[in-house]
Amino acid sequence: MLTYLREVILENFMSYEYARIPFKNGLNLILGPNGAGKSSILLGISLALGQSHTERGRRLSDLIRFGKDIARVSIVFDNSEVDGKKPFPGIKGDSVVLTRILRRDGNYYFEVNYRSAPKSEVRYLLSKIGLNPENLLIIMHQNMIESFNYIDPREKLKLFEDALGLGGLRERIIEARERLKNIAKEESDVKKAFDDVKDALGKWEALYNKWLEKKSLLDELEQLNAKYAWARYEMIQKELNKLLDQVTYLNDRITFIETDLKRLDLETTSILRDIDHQISVLKDVFRDVEGGIYISEDTLEDVLGRLRNNILKYGDMRSKKAVEQYKLNELRIQVKNLESEIRDLEGALREAKVYASQFDKVDVDKSITEIQAEIKSLKKLLERFSDVDESVVDTYEFYMGQYRKLEEKLLEIASNRDRLLSDLNRRIDKWRSELYKYVSIVSEEFGRILSYFGGTGYSRLEDADDIDNAHLELYVSYGDSEPKLLDAYTQSGGERTIAAVSFLLAIQRFVKSPFRAIDEFDVHMDPRNRSRVLELMIRYISEVGGQYILITPGYIGEYIGDANVIVVQKVSGASGVAITG
Repeated sequence: MLTYLREVILENFMSYEYARIPFKNGLNLILGPNGAGKSSILLGISLALGQSHTERGRRLSDLIRFGKDIARVSIVFDNSEVDGKKPFPGIKGDSVVLTRILRRDGNYYFEVNYRSAPKSEVRYLLSKIGLNPENLLIIMHQNMIESFNYIDPREKLKLFEDALGLGGLRERIIEARERLKNIAKEESDVKKAFDDVKDALGKWEALYNKWLEKKSLLDELEQLNAKYAWARYEMIQKELNKLLDQVTYLNDRITFIETDLKRLDLETTSILRDIDHQISVLKDVFRDVEGGIYISEDTLEDVLGRLRNNILKYGDMRSKKAVEQYKLNELRIQVKNLESEIRDLEGALREAKVYASQFDKVDVDKSITEIQAEIKSLKKLLERFSDVDESVVDTYEFYMGQYRKLEEKLLEIASNRDRLLSDLNRRIDKWRSELYKYVSIVSEEFGRILSYFGGTGYSRLEDADDIDNAHLELYVSYGDSEPKLLDAYTQSGGERTIAAVSFLLAIQRFVKSPFRAIDEFDVHMDPRNRSRVLELMIRYISEVGGQYILITPGYIGEYIGDANVIVVQKVSGASGVAITG
């Protein structure tokens, strides 16, 4: 043992004003009459260790000596080096003092080596020496042995587990089972939500599919509108180009006619000059005739013939010119009308281009009439889809998103459930395996201790497949009979007490702690049995070694060996101690 309990110091604690109780490594016997204050020593040790069960259902201020406002309980552990190492690493002194301060105003706190410290630090230091203050078998208080025989076998098993540090295995199983229960509830809730969403999704999916069909028709209509727009644009462009070509042609004709009219003007002018000349010649002929000059008939006829021909030519020219002028006027009217149509078409073309620009350029493979017929047919078909619009997409996608999310959640939960179930089974297997191992070890020790009292016995784990109903059964016999189940009816009171002491000692041996204490194991025994049991316990403790503290109110006889004997007496209302061995 690396350390042991060296001393307990009680100040204004219960019936103690001030007492220092020294202990040694080995057997320590605390003797004294009932009510002297023996059990107060173990209660003080429990408080200094911070045992939770000592604080339940009581006010700690009630433990302060009457008339005092503050009490101190200190326990001193040995911290001497063993093989160059101290039991409490980091503390230089050869002793470690853990103190619990109790105040009448309800303020309670700890000290480590007379320095204020949190409970967590005390727990940490105790863990360094392998001491779990919550282990009920480190200090077995008054009536624990007697009550052990009457507790439910399932509670016996839990006590067994806690004493040997196996309680954490049960807690982890319960924790895993609770988590599995929670995940089952979560799975049920998510499954219900999933089914609700699935039903809603089915309803909205029908509308969504109808919308997709409508959307396909709308896309087709969009394509037809695009084709119509670009077909109309191209048609107007063609018509415009045709009119522009016509205007170009007519303008060419106008230019030709205007040129021809200029030619006719020149020719008419030339003919008029010829006519004027011939008239002048004819006047000269008439003067010559009047003057008596002879003019031949041939000459006169030649002059008149030329004049007549030119007059005919002039009339013909005037006629031609009038025809050409009429043609020119008609052509100009046509050009003007065409230019008006062109302006209208250019306006229509601009509008058609603006409209067509809303769509991507598409190849037009049908006539406008065919396209218009298809658009009309498609719009008629779309009337069947008037009850759905794009708003169903958001609702459908919402439910689809929820569906997928819940589906993934269910898969995740199933995976977690399988993992937790595997983990739970693994924990149960470990719990069961450890229990069987320790029950076997303790059972062997139990039988060995019973043999000191002339008995035989064993412990057995039952219903190990069901953690809720798993329990511990003890079987004992005295003499030559077969071991029978330990209960309140089969064995005598003394036999039950011996069996309980033996089993608890057997468990206690395997408890990790620098000391062990038992309070008044023999309180209900007659003097003969008390003496016999005490003798055998002392013999057993001397064999197993370690520090033990035994409290007994009875006579101890001659067999205490080198035990440290502490006598407790109460004088004038104050408890005191005396060391006798």
